[in-house]
Amino acid sequence: MQALEQLAPPPSLGLSTSSSTASVSGAILGSTLRALDAALQARDICTHTHCQRVIYYSLTLGRIMGLSEDELVTLERGVFLHDIGKIHMPDSVLLKPGLLSDTERTVMQQHPSIGYEMLRHNPLLTDAAEIVLTHHERYNGSGYPLGLKGDDIPLGARICAITDTFDAITSIRPYRTPMSVEDACNYIQSERGCQYDPEIVDMFTALPSSQWQEVRRAASTSTALNSLFHAA
Repeated sequence: MQALEQLAPPPSLGLSTSSSTASVSGAILGSTLRALDAALQARDICTHTHCQRVIYYSLTLGRIMGLSEDELVTLERGVFLHDIGKIHMPDSVLLKPGLLSDTERTVMQQHPSIGYEMLRHNPLLTDAAEIVLTHHERYNGSGYPLGLKGDDIPLGARICAITDTFDAITSIRPYRTPMSVEDACNYIQSERGCQYDPEIVDMFTALPSSQWQEVRRAASTSTALNSLFHAA
């Protein structure tokens, strides 16, 4: 098992070339990401901080899995933007303090498709947009919006599905008491092969819950988003 410090995200991820064209493209992308982040913060600060933590969990898991730097860049961008479609959700749904009704849940379930449409025409975010579109798909095919199954779901989305859930169920919600990290890991294990890719679940649970607790603590104080903006 790698030391926890080796699993943490690096100071920055982004375009790895130093050409002037790449520098201009990176500057434009960085500005775009900052603008999207500001829009998300303006609508819902909880979603903003949630995305920051999920970046940290996802990059940690991606390193456990041995993803390449290019794959980690795509994962980082896709996870950062996975809920960006929520900026178009009505306040009555996005900011509701209790459980959503069936009608409200149907509205909320449009956010992956909305986010995808926002991003898909940007050539630097094409792969990330696929993660945005499919992060609520389930391994057994019961997810949304496309009902994809198994390996038809992009790898980054299969990672995000686990880390997104992990953060959600260990965070305070007005309508739910947060799970302990240990209970959250047990829940994810219980959905192995149903909601989640079994091989990725095995890699996630190979890291002891005590170490995921350390990752969560680090993620809560992380400057991952600033690094993302400067790296792009």
